[in-house]
Amino acid sequence: MSNTATLSHDLLRPEGDFSSPQEHVEWIALLKRIYHFTNPAEAERFLLEHDELIPYLLEADKHIKRVFGENIVDVCLEHASDPEEDYEGLFVTVKTNLSPEESLDLSDKFDDEWFLDYVPPEVGSILTVGVRPV
Repeated sequence: MSNTATLSHDLLRPEGDFSSPQEHVEWIALLKRIYHFTNPAEAERFLLEHDELIPYLLEADKHIKRVFGENIVDVCLEHASDPEEDYEGLFVTVKTNLSPEESLDLSDKFDDEWFLDYVPPEVGSILTVGVRPV
C-alpha cells in the first residue's frame, strides 16, 4: 500500500490537516475513548505537537482489532522520552491474553499486513506498536 493512500476513516488523511486547536482536542478525546492513556498529560502534549500521528492512531485501532480480535485485554497509549538518546515518541501496547509466542506471531502479522507498509518512516520513528501478553 502506498504511504500516500487515504485512510479508511472519513475526512482524515495521513497529512493530518486539522484546521483548529478545537479539532485537535476533539480528535484527542476520540483517541482517549479508543486507547487507555497511561500518562495523559504527556501524551496529549505530544499529540498536539505531532498532530500527524492522529490519523495513524485512528487507523491503527482498526488493524489492531482486526489482527488481535478477541484476544485484546487492553490497548494502551504511552508517551516515552529518553533525553540521553534524544528520543521522544508514543508507544501503543496491545495487551493480550495469549502466550508470548502467539502474541509475537500476531504482532508480526500486524507489522506485515499494515504497519511496515503503511506508516512512513517519519511517523514510525515516533510511533511504535508493541504487544505484551498479560
